[in-house]
Formats: sequence, structure tokens, C-alpha cells
Amino acid sequence: MKIAITGASGFIGTELLSLLKKTDNSIVGLTRGGRASEEETAGSGKIPDAEASCPAVQWKATDYTEASLAEVLEGVDVLVHLAGVRGTTPDPADYVINEEMTENILRAMVTAGVKRIVFASTISVYDDESLIPWTEDTPLKGRTAYGDSKIRCEQLIRRYADECGVTYGIARIAQVLGLGEKRRAMMNVFIDTAAAGGQLRVIGRSVVKRQYLYVKDLAKILAALACGNEHLSAGENITVNAGMPHAYTNLEIAQIVNRVFENGTPIDYDDSKEETIRPSWMSTELLNQALGIYPEDMEEAMTEVRSLKCE
Repeated sequence: MKIAITGASGFIGTELLSLLKKTDNSIVGLTRGGRASEEETAGSGKIPDAEASCPAVQWKATDYTEASLAEVLEGVDVLVHLAGVRGTTPDPADYVINEEMTENILRAMVTAGVKRIVFASTISVYDDESLIPWTEDTPLKGRTAYGDSKIRCEQLIRRYADECGVTYGIARIAQVLGLGEKRRAMMNVFIDTAAAGGQLRVIGRSVVKRQYLYVKDLAKILAALACGNEHLSAGENITVNAGMPHAYTNLEIAQIVNRVFENGTPIDYDDSKEETIRPSWMSTELLNQALGIYPEDMEEAMTEVRSLKCE
């Protein structure tokens, strides 16, 4: 099977490449050329040298126009679509590129005869906190403008499935953690601080729980959606929530990180302020049953992160 990946040089794409290179599949990494943007890849930026660091990957440049994509997708069986603009800005115009890119990809797939798309959606397609934990049948309402753009991308994919016979696997992904993430989010700060024996700071009452997902588990989910496994047929249309089995408060995360990294410095916990974050938690029952994948919980993920960080 020949698998193409958009955003292949990013945080998630790099992990997926590492997993797929261990299989018999051939891989095409799609990039914008000599350098991939943060928005395109949500990750590392620089394209790896195909010969030096990723000999099993054929790198192809595209400007993500329909004509360019149709050319680079010739002979491809499955496309994993990871590229896109992320963010929290409220202006829908900031995310129009996500829909434009997805529709160009779908049109090019039809032209090139690509049979399947695996799409990286987001937990931000859900918003109603009264329905937590959200299931795949929960009515969609974007929590952010970014979430709205992903809903529209999902709708495009289903339309092409109905009208053109493309099959799909959609993963609605919780917040991803791992050492390869370049953004200085809370999780990265906690990990680096605990590893150095420093003091973790938690500001706010810490009652709101949010769901995460270890990047290695996400790679397994995307690979299963692309190639199938003993639980899922390769051509099955499916949408699954992708997250850890539990959600966590910021204080719970800090405590787990300190415990795993054996950091004896007490946490600086200031509970005098209200939290500005909102709860987010999806049911992963369908993921467990349909794909046979059970993601690691926070302690298990942190234990592996520590072993990798200490190598």
C-alpha cells in the first residue's frame, strides 16, 4: 500500500512516519517545498533530508493546489491529512485555508484515484459541557473558530464519500503530548521543569478536567485508520474520538509529572484565582471496541516520556 501524508515533517507526522516505516507500506511525505511552515505542519518546520534521516520516505513538494496535489498523489492508495492551521484566534477567516486545502485534496484524490482519506480532526468540534463525556454522536458545535473549520472539513469528507466513493477514517483528537511538540505549552513546561528538579506552578482552582493523548498512541490510531487492523477493515468509514481514558485537572497533571520524574520540589499551587479554561472530555469506547486500541493514561505516558528524555 502507498500512503501519502500531509504535514509529514511535523510533530504528529514524524511520529506516524516512524511507525509506518516499520511496515511494508511505501510512504510519500508531502511538504510545501524547502521549508514547511508551523501552520502547515504544526511541528518542526524543517523538512528532513530524505536520504540521510528518512530513507523509507519519498518526499514530494506541493503548493496544495488541486493540480499540484493530483500530480503528487498519482499511485497513492491512502492519504493521511495532518496539515492545517491551528490556533485559538476567534476570526473564522484565519482558518479558511483548512477547508480550502481539504477540498483541494479531495478533488485531487478523485482525479488521482486515491481511495481513502484519514483526517485529523479535533476535540474542539464539541462544545456542550452538559453532554460530557462527548460521544461520536454528540451534536457538533465548534468550541472555537478552529473547531468550526474542522467541522466543515468533516462535512466535505462525508460529501465526497457519498458522491465520489471515497472512504474515510476521521479521528477527533484530544490535546496531544510528547517530547516532539515545539510549542511551549503547559505540558512541556511541566516536563522540562520537573526533569530539572524545579518548581511546577499551578495557578487557578484546578477543578476543570481536560483530556490528552500521547503522540505514540495517536500514531497507532492513524495507522489503523489508514491500513486497517485485526479489528477494522481498511475501507470502513468511521469517525472515532481519540484520547486518554481519563481527563485531568492541571494540578493532577503536575502531581503525576512530579511523581514520575521523582521531583521532590513542592508544587506552587495558587488556588485563589478562577480558571479560564473549560472542561473537555470525550468517550473513547468506540475507539476501544472498533479499533482495539486502548491509549495510555497520563502516568503511563509520562513514564515513557521520562525514559525518552533521559536517553
